[in-house]
Amino acid sequence: MKNFLQVFIVMLTLQSIGFTQVPVIQTIINQTNLDSLTKFVRELSGEDQTIINGTPYTIVSRRWNHAGNDMAANYIQQKLESYGLPTYNQPFGTGGGRNVYAVQVGTQYPNKKYIICAHYDDFTYSGTVVPGADDNASGTAAVIEAARIFKNYDSKYTIIYALWDEEERGLYGSDYYAQQAYNAGDSIMGVINMDMIAYDSNSDSKAEIHTRPIANSIALKDKMLETNTLYNTGLTLSTINPGATYSDHASFWNRNYGAILLIELDGDFNAYYHTANDRIQYFNMPYFLKMSKLSLGVTAALAELTDIVPVELLAFNASVNGSEVQLIWSTASELNNMGFEIERSIDNQDNFVTIGFVDGKGSSSEINYYSFTDHPQVSGVNQLYYRLKQVDFDGSFSYSDVVNVSYDVPAEFVLSQNYPNPFNPSTKINYFVPQESFVSVKVYDFLGREVMTLVNETRAVGSYEIVFDASSLPSGTYFYTLIGENYSFTKKMILIK
Repeated sequence: MKNFLQVFIVMLTLQSIGFTQVPVIQTIINQTNLDSLTKFVRELSGEDQTIINGTPYTIVSRRWNHAGNDMAANYIQQKLESYGLPTYNQPFGTGGGRNVYAVQVGTQYPNKKYIICAHYDDFTYSGTVVPGADDNASGTAAVIEAARIFKNYDSKYTIIYALWDEEERGLYGSDYYAQQAYNAGDSIMGVINMDMIAYDSNSDSKAEIHTRPIANSIALKDKMLETNTLYNTGLTLSTINPGATYSDHASFWNRNYGAILLIELDGDFNAYYHTANDRIQYFNMPYFLKMSKLSLGVTAALAELTDIVPVELLAFNASVNGSEVQLIWSTASELNNMGFEIERSIDNQDNFVTIGFVDGKGSSSEINYYSFTDHPQVSGVNQLYYRLKQVDFDGSFSYSDVVNVSYDVPAEFVLSQNYPNPFNPSTKINYFVPQESFVSVKVYDFLGREVMTLVNETRAVGSYEIVFDASSLPSGTYFYTLIGENYSFTKKMILIK
């Protein structure tokens, strides 16, 4: 009777608070795919051969001192980069330890971060070959799956997709990252750690959430419980408080960051833990999917993912070349994109007419580049305005922002979008000076710190092109500013290495 009353009270409390489903979160949970999760695990645990940096390879072990562990890091890096995410290697220690993580910058709170993470290394007491399917290819696969799905959405908060190395040696990788974040004053809003999420021998769907009264860890636990109930993921969750410190969430507790661990256990210990038999054949697949859905769901809710962006336009640029106008644009991702109608208006932004069409790529998670050359055939000085009408296969459409060029002799400064964008390691920046003026072009990082001066001198009337070489700079978002007489304008560019 006591248990029944407790459940009834919890249900009544949830109803009284008035929690409601967020459609985009349910959509994300529904997209969590067992086939892709399974594929990641099979390749990470050596069941299937994979391609790493263009070469066939079988990852037979991920023990810290086995060559396969470093190849697993290469595999993870390759996957994250394939989703168009800026991806970083973070070496640490003297034993070749290496964290791999990717960053999805928040649209409203870029400096506030949520981390979804797992360790990718494994351990065995006998020998060096261990497949580590449950410990912890399962958690690693869920992080990769999150990146695969989340990349198509905007996120109000920044999301870090982190895979730690050398957890089995003593949380070395996550400890290093957490210390660096602490030293830098990073605003880590919460850490969702997954460690062994696929073994359920009796199919009771029980799992544990480990938390402690550190920072907002209790609130993170409550959010996971709420997500499990609200979206019917089907798990029976036990809260462990104070939680265990044997996995990577503890590294963040040690720096007073909020963190929780989702793990299988609850009296059903994996009989093949840390042995050569930790293989995918012992997975409970429906359970693995439930655990992954819950992890992705709570992360999406915390980071406040918003509606999918069918076609994410990175840049749209127009420039005059003799009697032609060159239009160049790029997309970060595309979904059901039939193509782009190019529209032009002369001397105003009211009367646009279609002047051409460029086929799209359908659905793509890669960066794609497009161009179109217009021959306006107008005389005198004219302001030409251009916009893109992106059209889906179902007929729905949306418009880009309008760009304009002065055809003939521009009457004002013009700063064009750099091309290509994103770039690695160099890109071109074009600008026009309408009268002899002192001109400054400077580059700033995401925090507004000046990193390079490209131009700082008097320029005559005319068009100019700068080649900006960023070989010495890290990947990230940068801004470049043109300052002339009574003029200042800034544009954004993205460096991906």
